[in-house]
Amino acid sequence: MRIALIGPPQSGKSTLFAAVAEAGGSHIDLSRPDRDHLAVVKVPDVRLDWLAEKSQATKVTFAELDFIDVPGLDLSSEPARLQSQAHWPTMRNSDMLVLVVRSFKSESVPAYRGRISPEGDIEEFLTELLFADLDQVTARVAKLEAATRKPTADRQDQLKELELMKRLAEVIEKGKPISEAVHPGTDQKLLRSFAFLSQKPLLVVLNCSEDDLATEATTLCSVPCIKLSAKIEEEITQLPPEDRGGFLSDLGLDSSASERLIRACYERLNLVTFLTYKPNELRTGMASESRAWTIPAGADALTAAGQIHSDIARGFIRAETVAFDDLAAAGDMKAARAAGKVRLEGKSYVVQDGDVINFRFNV
Repeated sequence: MRIALIGPPQSGKSTLFAAVAEAGGSHIDLSRPDRDHLAVVKVPDVRLDWLAEKSQATKVTFAELDFIDVPGLDLSSEPARLQSQAHWPTMRNSDMLVLVVRSFKSESVPAYRGRISPEGDIEEFLTELLFADLDQVTARVAKLEAATRKPTADRQDQLKELELMKRLAEVIEKGKPISEAVHPGTDQKLLRSFAFLSQKPLLVVLNCSEDDLATEATTLCSVPCIKLSAKIEEEITQLPPEDRGGFLSDLGLDSSASERLIRACYERLNLVTFLTYKPNELRTGMASESRAWTIPAGADALTAAGQIHSDIARGFIRAETVAFDDLAAAGDMKAARAAGKVRLEGKSYVVQDGDVINFRFNV
């Protein structure tokens, strides 16, 4: 999954990106503020750590997310706005947008538009995303109207798409995102290639001061929101790893901003994680791997099997499944079986977050 970090200049977006990159083991050259930067970030998972230790795994593979730091988007003037539009393709090629806005005050850091207004910044960017989508929709409507004047073999399909595009235009003109007008199934298939910006999952990060971290923020301008402090995160990355936990505890935080951001992105993308490993009693002398896999929430066991390898899905027999909490409480797979916590599930079983699965298959 690819996540684009966007926001106005001086929002702290690149500072947050650098912290996320560092936490994920990526080394990013931020000396070029005019270009996109990519960090492949490992998703922390204490469940996988537990499995790896129990099985003495020789290889541990975490789930990963790709974060892209899109250069600051300045919408304060028409020339700057046109320059910012050059980054629309990067955003369209992402699975999710994270909008970083500033709420901290600092005399040494100039404020975007000379103001500190998170709601104002969010509304401005939401409107800009709608304008970008409306340009695409308007162009498509014009093309379809010209095409449907002629009797062609695919005219009926074009008419259906034209009806959909006109519906989208009406929604955008009311100031609402395209996602509110898209019906599951056919609509989603038709629109997939357009990658509309207001159809993408959006999360707001409110970059605040240390004093504001204690209060919760769940939504801003009807968009899911979390509070983080890029400044604190920058300070944490400069500490030795063994000192970071104590620093967070002193601030009353249970995890770093990068971990909280990753968790929030998972929730917004509606993803779950299942785990695979080779218990000691099933070892064959070969190298073993403990691994986390990412799938959409609601996916079935056959989909999960295909995530590992198409042959496993093709030869699927059963999914030997145990909830991680049950496995951890039992102590190992043998004890979990004895306690009746291990189940044999079929293809249609809906995989739950934290399921530990061993797929039985034959090809």
